[in-house]
Amino acid sequence: MKHILIVDDNQMNLTLAKHALSADYDVTLVKSGFEALDFLAENSTDLILLDISMPEMDGRETMKRIREKKELKSIPIIFLTADSAPETEVQCLNDGADDFIAKPFVPQVMRSRVSRILELTDLRNDLEARLAEKTRQVELVTLNAIMAIANTIEAKDQYTSGHSIRVARCSVAIASHMGMSEDELRNLDFMALLHDIGKIGIPDAILNKPARLDDDEFAVIKKHPAIGFEILRNINTIPDLQSGALYHHERFDGGGYVSGLKGEEIPLNARIIAIADAYDAMTSDRAYRKALSNEEVIAELEKGRGKQFDPKILDAFLEMLRNGYTLKNN
Repeated sequence: MKHILIVDDNQMNLTLAKHALSADYDVTLVKSGFEALDFLAENSTDLILLDISMPEMDGRETMKRIREKKELKSIPIIFLTADSAPETEVQCLNDGADDFIAKPFVPQVMRSRVSRILELTDLRNDLEARLAEKTRQVELVTLNAIMAIANTIEAKDQYTSGHSIRVARCSVAIASHMGMSEDELRNLDFMALLHDIGKIGIPDAILNKPARLDDDEFAVIKKHPAIGFEILRNINTIPDLQSGALYHHERFDGGGYVSGLKGEEIPLNARIIAIADAYDAMTSDRAYRKALSNEEVIAELEKGRGKQFDPKILDAFLEMLRNGYTLKNN
């Protein structure tokens, strides 16, 4: 049975949280950040529910101290707070929390969010373990695990269902047209499938917001490459698997994020994924517009030559488009 540590200075909140979760999980209750650190010094846990507002040491400081310890830094943490303002949720995620639950607790919501975070953590850990074994059977299972993760990402964003799979197909098609080897194509396929894995850490309300994002919300969105890098960084069986996630929003002219890399400083696979990513965005219906025509797509891609996109890769892709390439026939 999974273990959950609940940290809250209010006994009523502790009791309600335990009542909501104890049927499915082993639960430990503590009333302060200091008690939480003492518990973790001697015991393990699978997830921490952490109140933000506590005397002596608040939730943010408690999380900081937990994250400083190598053996504890991967434990998922969900913040608990009575402040349900959107900017508070954004701040919680900026601080490094995995999710946010508003008080007063709705038991069904709490169980759902706890279950989702634990499932995603298990999926990540399972992928890392399976990739490390380096056998053909594990490779086959790994492919299924990667597909499961890709599907999990898509499920979070109602406007981009199938996006990661399409970007992978398009990336491989571009790379194949450029003459890359079978091993290189295979690695690129995995990279592209997982390029948006960091969106697992972005709130659904931000991903699915139909209106323009404000500055704080866009700052959260811009964290997904770094989140993806952290998830994938220790998986070594597929060379540079994390680079697609980390660098696919870099721009050829240096104006992208998260590192501001320029030109060929950006890894080749990430430059390919960036073009495939933009192509799928332009050829997919959105809440605010219909998919662009092939002619409109070509015109938009041309505008990004040498700015957003690598000119050599872009020329290869434009040649494919002018020769009739679409995701529908590949």
